[in-house]
Amino acid sequence: MSTASTMFAAWDVRRSASSRGLVVALLLALGLGAACSPTNQWRDQTLALKAQGYAFKGTKLRKVAWSGSGVWIDEHTMVTNAHVATRALRLRGTDDRGQRYRFTKVLAIDGANDIAVLHARRGNEDVSTELVDERPEDPKDLRGTKVLAIGNTGGQGLSVYNGQVTNYLRRGRYENIVHSADISSGSSGGPLWDDSGRLLGINKSINLRLRQSFATPAWVVKRVLRKGRRNDGASLKEAFSPRKLPMAFSVKRRFCLNPGQKIVAPIAVVGTADIVAAVKFKTAGTPLFFGLVRGRSIMSKGLLTKNLFAAWGTPGPGVYKVVLVNPKKMTKQACGIVGLGRVAWEKRLK
Repeated sequence: MSTASTMFAAWDVRRSASSRGLVVALLLALGLGAACSPTNQWRDQTLALKAQGYAFKGTKLRKVAWSGSGVWIDEHTMVTNAHVATRALRLRGTDDRGQRYRFTKVLAIDGANDIAVLHARRGNEDVSTELVDERPEDPKDLRGTKVLAIGNTGGQGLSVYNGQVTNYLRRGRYENIVHSADISSGSSGGPLWDDSGRLLGINKSINLRLRQSFATPAWVVKRVLRKGRRNDGASLKEAFSPRKLPMAFSVKRRFCLNPGQKIVAPIAVVGTADIVAAVKFKTAGTPLFFGLVRGRSIMSKGLLTKNLFAAWGTPGPGVYKVVLVNPKKMTKQACGIVGLGRVAWEKRLK
């Protein structure tokens, strides 16, 4: 019997004192004893993360702090979500035994799959996490697999959530494991273990309406780990400095708008991303109405009278649009260039 199989057996019946006693007796009889305690696995491998950094708000920055989760892969490498690590200038982690760690270097960022790889030293402590590192021939066969999710619920410390895989979704090269473990805020970046004690995925988001949780599969995580191990990486302050942002523009359009006309520049965001809008005027004296929208939600709006360079953090995947309108009351044509793209943090990692 594997460690994790015993773990799940214990969790399934731990609701009553008599059941707990029976499980202990069975473990001792099998010669497994304390070696199969669930504390021997996730308590040492999972981290409650606290980050301090900043958030984009158009042309301004604001200091913020946030919480997340992470998991040790080996004694030097930790994995979490990209949206947990990005823009963190300080990042600290605490395991379930109270051991604290400081992460100072980023090795890899994959915003589309929402994975970040960071470096720290555990001292003389060894840790090794086994991944489900090969995609099953048919990943939908994972449905029904019992899973255990660990997360830093509300930033209050690590909590345990039981569930099962309910679906596997793939859109192009982007994959998601859907499961029923009822994780909540602060669980982003935490591990999803299968019933054999292997890392099945990294939790990243929830759908409250459908009561579904989503994780990036471990075989995708493996690809990002390979990139990270080839990189020297960069310190948090080097990787996430707000100065001279590394850009990857997806849309660049020239425009000449008569009064009452508009132009729309869209960008599709997969996973997590910080997006940037730039507007450069070719004509002077003609202000434009500006809006950044996602669906029916207006993220930012205003009247532009000069060139714009602004950034925003995105709340999730979707299509974001910059809308420029030459007001009807104007008498002059307005010309220029509009660009929309994302902050390419990965360009700073070597």
